This record gives sequence, structure tokens and C-alpha cells, in this order.
Amino acid sequence: MDYHLPPAVAILAVGAFALMLMASLKRRRSDAIATLALLAIGIAIFAAILTIYPFGGYRQNIYLGPVIFLATGVSIHWMADSLAALTRREWLAPALAAVAAGAIALAGVGDMQQDSPYEKHHNAKAVLAFLEENVEEGDMVYANMFAAPSMKFYQDEKPSNYHYGEAQCWSAFERCTQEMFGLVVSRPNVPNRIFLVHGRESILGELELLGEQVSVERVIAGKDINISLIANAKESLEAAVRSHYEALVAGEPAVRADFDISLSENTLVYVKEPCARADTEAMFFLHLYPVDVNDLPDHRQQHGFDNLDFNFAGRGVIFGGRCLATVALPEYDIARISTGQYVRVEGGFDHLWEGEIRLEQ
Repeated sequence: MDYHLPPAVAILAVGAFALMLMASLKRRRSDAIATLALLAIGIAIFAAILTIYPFGGYRQNIYLGPVIFLATGVSIHWMADSLAALTRREWLAPALAAVAAGAIALAGVGDMQQDSPYEKHHNAKAVLAFLEENVEEGDMVYANMFAAPSMKFYQDEKPSNYHYGEAQCWSAFERCTQEMFGLVVSRPNVPNRIFLVHGRESILGELELLGEQVSVERVIAGKDINISLIANAKESLEAAVRSHYEALVAGEPAVRADFDISLSENTLVYVKEPCARADTEAMFFLHLYPVDVNDLPDHRQQHGFDNLDFNFAGRGVIFGGRCLATVALPEYDIARISTGQYVRVEGGFDHLWEGEIRLEQ
């Protein structure tokens, strides 16, 4: 939500501020509020030119709000006092201040009617009500990282068959799919049905890649929080995951180490068998060295390689004593891939294992 002054109020405020600034310059006496406002705006402009933002990549300017509103109020008050002194009518100052306050209030109400900051965007209550009515014993509910916070807020207690995802999958639902699969295949019994609670991601397309045997139906759609249902999970999902695993690991791996590593089209595949959860706890490092360093993101060009380090929980699944993780590679040409697992030690890092893939260009 963007919070802003209504256009009419903003024009009035800028005009009053400009007059107050001109008057203070004419008197050759700096006004504290005007100086503070100009300093804050100047710092913001300077930071923008250097792309240094207070909140990282989020180009917010809400931190300027207090000084801007203070300068606006002082400017309007100064303008009312100046007009009252010019016309020699003392009553004019409070009258103009009241008119300005009324105009601001009316403009604000009109603006909020069009774009209310208190509008409820998430349909979490409706989603929870649907789940409470339809989820049966033996079913599983998986809420991805987008939907989970809203559900937690409205739930007094999380049922045992509800799982809140931790994988970040804003741009690609594959990570959430893998996390969900890991939960499914690690259970003693595959659930009868799986209710997937998610945002507007293309989850149906992701699951369709596993084969026609997986039946996915969108039961709540078009909202900020959606629900999709896998109705035939027990019959099809585990078989689909195993089939997907076998297709990915077919062929000779490019690296044999603690985890065997294969390159399948534009995806890096990590496989370990036999494997337990303890084998996946250490962080994975993944460094990509491009053919042309200019293909790297701006913040990585000075380092000469791309850093795609990851946790297994967000990229992989464990089933039947086997571990599988996949990482989609960027589109640019890669000359060399260095990967492995590491743990933090005093003074740095300790590599548990590592491997390298050199690609022919």
C-alpha cells in the first residue's frame, strides 16, 4: 500500500513550503523546519542517486513522513499568519487554518474511499473456515510461506495435520512443491487428500509436470490466498515422486561425492542413497563462474561468480532412504560450477565435501 498526500493537499503544502522558504531566505534567516525538511529530502535524493536505500532493495520513502508532515503543517500555519498580518484581520489566521484542516480531512476521506489503507486484502478467515469444514482425518494441509502467516494469525492452535512451509518460492513454486513432497513421503502413511494453501503462483502447472496421474483441482481461486486439492494423493503422488526421481538420476553423474551431482538440461540435481536427514543439515554452497562476468547480476560482478548457496529443506525431499535436491540454473553461459556442503567453524568455514563441474563452451 502506498501512503501519500492527496494531490490537492500536496499542491497546497508544496506551495506553502515554497513561500515559507522564500520568505526565510529573504529575511536571511534560516528556518529550522525548512532546513530540516530540505536536509531530509536532500539526503533521500543523494541516496537514490547512489542507490543506497534505508530498507535495502525496497525503495520506500515512508521514513520521510514525519518531517514532511511537520513542514507542511508549519508552512500552512505560516501562510495563514502572513495573510492575517497583511490584511490586518486577526480572525483570518484561525479561519484559514480551519479551512486548510477541513480541506485536508475531506481530501483524505476521498482518497481513502478509493484506496483504503485498512482494506482487508487476505481472505484467510474464509480459507480457514473452508478447511475446518472440509479437511478430514487422514488429509494433510500444506500452506506455503506466503499463506502461512495469515493462517497462523487467525488460528488459536495448529492442527497436527497442518504444515506451514518455510521454502521461499515467490517466483517459482518448485521449491514449495519439493518441500511438500518431502513432508508427504516422510510420513508413515501417504495422506488421502492434500489441500495446498498458496498464493497466486502457477502451482497447477508445476504439478502437471509430474504426470497425468496427479489430479489437482483449484477449489478456491482468484483470491490472495487460494486452495488447490490433490484428491488422489495416496494412489498417485508417491509413485509420481519416485518416477520423477528416476528420470532425474538417469545417466552417469558429473560429480561423485557425498552427493552425486548430475546436470539435467538446465537443472542441477543432487542425489544421495542411502541418505538420512542428518546428511542434509549442513548448508550447500553453489558457486557459478560465467563465461562472461558481465552476465552476472550487478552486485556479483565484483566477485566474479554467482552465489546460489541453499538449504536442503527448501530444495529437496527425502523418501525411501534417498535424498534428492534440484536447483534451476540461470540462463547465462556457465564455464565452471563449484559446489559442496560446509559448516561454520571459528574463523571461517569447513567444507565437508566439494566437487566441480567444467562445462564445454
